[in-house]
Amino acid sequence: PPSVPPPATLQKYYNSEEERESMRRAFQQSISAAVLVSLAHKRYERRRLAAMEIEKVVRSLAVQEDYSRVRAILLLLSDDYVRSTNEDARKGGAVALAACAIGLKKANEGRRDVTECRDLILASVVHACQDHSQRVRYYATESLFNVTKVIPSLAVQHFFILFEILRSLYADVDLDVRSGAELLDKKLKEVIVGAINSGSFSADACVPVFARFVYMRNKATKQLTLTWLKEFSEKLVGAPILEFLHLFLGGIFAMVADPNATIRQLALEFLQSVLPKLLVNNQDFEDAQQKVDFDKILQSLVLTMEHPDPFVRKVAMYWMSRIVQAHMSSAFPSNNELGDDPDASFGVVDSVTGDRSGTDISITGDGRRTSSHLTAASISVRNALPHVLPGILLSIGDTHQSRAKDSFLPDQTTHSLAEQANTCLQDAVRRDGQAFIPHLGGFIVALREELDSPGGLIARNPPSVERRPYRMDVKADGSGIESTGWFRASDGVEERDNALILSRLCALQWVVVLYEHVVPNSLKADYASEFIDCIIYQLVDQPPGIIIVKSFEVLAKISNPAEGEESYSLLSSNSLVDENAAPGKVDIPSRHNPMDDESANFALGILEPSRRKLLSRDRGVFASLIDLHSKHQKLLMDISKVIELMCTLQPPEFVFVSFAYELDNFIVSRMKRREKLLESPEVDTQTVKQELASFAKDLAFVSNFSQQLGIVFFAAPETEQLRAVLKDSIGFKGETVRDERRARLFHILMYTFSHNIVATLAFCLWGGAFLTASTFLQKIDPLDVSLMFYLEIDQLIDLIERPLFRHLHLRMLECEDDPYQEGSGAMLFRTLKSIMMLLPQSTSYMILKERLTSMARYRQSAVALSGLSKHIDPGSETDVFVKRIVNVRRLHCDAKWRNIRAESLEEPCRFVGEDQKLTAAQQRREWLGYADEEEELTTKEKIKQNLLGDAPQKAEMVGVYENLSEMETPQQAQYNDDNEECEQCITSPTTKGLIKRFEQMSAPGEDEKEDTANPQWREYWASRQ
Repeated sequence: PPSVPPPATLQKYYNSEEERESMRRAFQQSISAAVLVSLAHKRYERRRLAAMEIEKVVRSLAVQEDYSRVRAILLLLSDDYVRSTNEDARKGGAVALAACAIGLKKANEGRRDVTECRDLILASVVHACQDHSQRVRYYATESLFNVTKVIPSLAVQHFFILFEILRSLYADVDLDVRSGAELLDKKLKEVIVGAINSGSFSADACVPVFARFVYMRNKATKQLTLTWLKEFSEKLVGAPILEFLHLFLGGIFAMVADPNATIRQLALEFLQSVLPKLLVNNQDFEDAQQKVDFDKILQSLVLTMEHPDPFVRKVAMYWMSRIVQAHMSSAFPSNNELGDDPDASFGVVDSVTGDRSGTDISITGDGRRTSSHLTAASISVRNALPHVLPGILLSIGDTHQSRAKDSFLPDQTTHSLAEQANTCLQDAVRRDGQAFIPHLGGFIVALREELDSPGGLIARNPPSVERRPYRMDVKADGSGIESTGWFRASDGVEERDNALILSRLCALQWVVVLYEHVVPNSLKADYASEFIDCIIYQLVDQPPGIIIVKSFEVLAKISNPAEGEESYSLLSSNSLVDENAAPGKVDIPSRHNPMDDESANFALGILEPSRRKLLSRDRGVFASLIDLHSKHQKLLMDISKVIELMCTLQPPEFVFVSFAYELDNFIVSRMKRREKLLESPEVDTQTVKQELASFAKDLAFVSNFSQQLGIVFFAAPETEQLRAVLKDSIGFKGETVRDERRARLFHILMYTFSHNIVATLAFCLWGGAFLTASTFLQKIDPLDVSLMFYLEIDQLIDLIERPLFRHLHLRMLECEDDPYQEGSGAMLFRTLKSIMMLLPQSTSYMILKERLTSMARYRQSAVALSGLSKHIDPGSETDVFVKRIVNVRRLHCDAKWRNIRAESLEEPCRFVGEDQKLTAAQQRREWLGYADEEEELTTKEKIKQNLLGDAPQKAEMVGVYENLSEMETPQQAQYNDDNEECEQCITSPTTKGLIKRFEQMSAPGEDEKEDTANPQWREYWASRQ
């Protein structure tokens, strides 16, 4: 063969060109020229005979231990034949190298020369396996097979190189080469498995290769890797590959959805063969020093559950269900009582690994102590349970029906498998809750991830769709331009509501299970605060009704303090007070500041002891609800349903008081923020305008929220008991402690209702605070009177006409000794008259007018009243109520006025002076010509006395009116004729008496006659014209 310069890969074997020539001469002396010519012959038989001659030469040199000449033969075969441009020479070179390996079979492996010669043989054969000629690759594959068979230690030593070459040969385009690669693969597996079982090779060294190739997309590579993994799992002693199963488990599950049927079958067979080994949970398993990392295996399964193919998700869920049931069920055998051993204690848990040594002792629900020996596998699975929970949440809503025959899988859906695993996990947590305290953080993270997401964990993955081949050049196995399989679609193609409901309900159930069985009493308050916001903020996405109901049930449970929990009790100081005792024997908080914990403590003492157990440890749920609805005010339309639901889970008294306190805190915080911003000189005008508009919006929100509270209070059947408690709580207040509690409860709720005028009116009418309602109606601000106010008043009148307020209709018929007390019929009558006077002449006006007109002749006391002549005592209940309502309405009107001014072109007003606070009453007095309020009241008193007949007779028509009567026009003459005809028709004595009295009142007196002689007033009117 022609001589070619040595490649760079062989330069290390030559020190110089002279040494190379010396080796060539030694090679020619060892082998005849005829053999060298036959080695490059076109016929295979000639090449085979030449290779056999070379084998004899190498064997004889090995016997003589002349390895330098052997090395020269190998170098020249690699240089002049394997790397020759002649294809036949390359074929002969590959065959000759295999013959050389056979000749070195019995050589001493301990010598360095022998090792170098063998390495040179392997390097040359591997180079031939990458030849561009198919036939050369085939002969090279055959040679590599013989080398592996003759020198197995060489294959073990260079396993990574051989596996890489085997992978390329396995994917060769030539069928003969692939057939040879299969034989080589079989022999290499036999060699490597034997080496691992004998201890001369470690399975750990193979793991990086498999972990890399199992995720490749090449079909041949995946198939080859699967066969090796299956061989290792079945034939290796002790199954050491299980320790690293998590590294390539994800790729194997992906192969289950491969378009190629062979790869799918191989993947399922591997999973089926490995799973039983993971379910072993006995002493033999530990004696074999199995170190299966179930934590990472379960994490890999959770990631697999996000796969688009439903069949893959089902296989992963089946694995998880079997592993959890096998190890968690065995961790809790039948209860064996330990007796009263004082030295028995819980097993020690390692702070790093979480392993529990010795006997694990747990306390059952009935107080018995039970023990169970936990194996290493059970402990590993238990430590991994926080990672299992996301997988269950992902799969419990998966109701997709997969193939009818799923190989080794049971005839169940993914949903049923997830339910089995979930039930097993919850049973384990209920039995041995304290063992899961170190993993509580992991559980919280998993549940928060589900509850914080708008659609839960399943919302991260779009719906999956199946794509089938539709092009003509696509093969049946899925190869080609397009391939079959499941893919995540960008648009939703199926309903996900059921999946969301199931996963969300499962997460909420886990919140309660952990709260009741895992969370210690000292951490229950912090645990509840972790979930309050994320559960309530689900309302933004408007979930189905079943989720809303379950969410508030969970909130009611986790916010309720457990037995033995050290927390602040709302009713600690009032639980043993006699409700019928006199108020003097009980410390009653001051009524001037009802929005504190002491007042709430006193007011809620009205609850029975059984209902007090339902109260929450704090008002975090209510504060979160208010914060949510202040940011998303479109949700206010459904807040009434939420309040009704909360009233079924907790006493409505507590619900309404909590909302009242949190709404007050909400407004106070906003006021402080506004005042701080307005007092800051660095704030620009635009920021001031935005803050004023924001504060006005917050006040409007509180007003709307108060309106919804009023709707629930009067209309919901859940608040019937609360309505019974507050009915006439002010109008017919007694002298017992219970009556004081009722009044304080009314006072607290009125603080909230005062943000809405109509709600305040309705609440005062229900509680019998008629004097309060009448008084603050006299002080109503014009800014409070709007279209919305009229619409709400219409609803109030409609409510008053219903049977719910039937007692008010009869109350107006009663006459009291003191008509100025809160619950008097006179005050009720005046309140309704004030409401009627505020209304335009509409349908509601006519309804109220007809009722009041029918009552007027029976309300003699109402006629005798002289306005607000009776002074309200400062500090009284009525005074406190009125001041609160007036101050709140003044705050609302001030915010409206500032917002209107900020929206105009004028500079926003940071501080309102007294000259700018011109009330509607002052404006009205200026327009009518009164100098001050005293003059207005005096004039009104005179007019009232004239109407009642107590004032001296005084003529109204004087002066110019008499002059006008002297000027008779034709129309006046006609009018006089008509009067004469009318006078003839008057026959009733009563009518004549009234006319006579009217004439006496109209006749001018002596004083008036003197005044008419003075023409000053005429000059005044002439100047005004």
